[in-house]
Amino acid sequence: RKNNGHIPRPKNCFMAYREHMQHKVLAENPGMNNKLVSVIAARMWNKESDDVKQFWKDRAQQLKLEHKMKYPDYKFAPKKKSQK
Repeated sequence: RKNNGHIPRPKNCFMAYREHMQHKVLAENPGMNNKLVSVIAARMWNKESDDVKQFWKDRAQQLKLEHKMKYPDYKFAPKKKSQK
């Protein structure tokens, strides 16, 4: 994707987890596409303990604070498909 000054949304807990697990999944399955990585990461996420999920929720909060410091004027404003 082209950036064009677009500010990305902060990662939620699953997206932070998926990004972390992507390296493990790709190491075990070289050449796998992102769609399948997401499917595998989702299955792994659903099997994780509450403690692990809480760790990633806390991490997402930390990422959100970092995002707020980096982009203080950011406000999520979704666009309809026709506006993209």
